[in-house]
Amino acid sequence: EHVHARRPRYQAHPRVRREATERFVRAALGGDIAALMEILAPDVTAWTDAGGKRRPASLRPVHGRDKVTRLLTSGRGGPRNPVFRYRRVNGDEAAVLFDGDAPFAVLVLDLTPEGDRVRGIYVVANPDKLTHVPREAA
Repeated sequence: EHVHARRPRYQAHPRVRREATERFVRAALGGDIAALMEILAPDVTAWTDAGGKRRPASLRPVHGRDKVTRLLTSGRGGPRNPVFRYRRVNGDEAAVLFDGDAPFAVLVLDLTPEGDRVRGIYVVANPDKLTHVPREAA
């Protein structure tokens, strides 16, 4: 709540939000630095919560397009065959990364008012905090 209070979120149209999320996920998973630099706003901030159990993660918010891109493309540490599904988590549209049928991470993006760039990235990858996320359907 404190993070959101400091930085107002803009509610983009669901189609715009989904398209931006899909572009971001493709670029991040593919390690496409040029595509990431294009979709990330210059003042982007990433918050990660992996509980010290997963990567990529940072103990503090990461600010700026260059640093966020390095965080996202540094050492994979994720599932070998990741599958993304779009779900509603805690009231937000989210991309959920699965490793097999188990949730590996939840990703929520905050877009610029125009809806064309990502200005906030919220990632929860701490397995202790993902127990409420529904498992992948068989």
